[in-house]
Amino acid sequence: MERRVEITDSEKRKMGIICFIPAIAFFISLVYYLFLQMQLLHGHHPPESGSSITAQHYGALFVLLATSATISAGVLLFCIVHLTRRVDINTPTKMTWILVLIITVPISFILFWYFKIKPEPRFQQVKDIK
Repeated sequence: MERRVEITDSEKRKMGIICFIPAIAFFISLVYYLFLQMQLLHGHHPPESGSSITAQHYGALFVLLATSATISAGVLLFCIVHLTRRVDINTPTKMTWILVLIITVPISFILFWYFKIKPEPRFQQVKDIK
């Protein structure tokens, strides 16, 4: 069953924010890890202790990366559902986008928003989810 829906510009902006959140979360995790490794540059620890610094902060790194992965999984599901509901995109293109979304998390969410969600027409036909 198909129906016609309206996607306003404010809804597209909200979708854009949702698609940018995983990249920001992974960036915060990376910055935190690099901040921990900065101690090695200032000579506070011998060079072989990079792994010991990581081991000392394993809990915080795990929480940051687990949170980032959980957020990414939710956004991946959101993007896949949004993509599969669209009637105007053919199946091979949908499959290609799904593979790109899965393989290049979280950068692919930004690309998906920029190339698929942002230029969408205001009114479009979508499939109902059963």
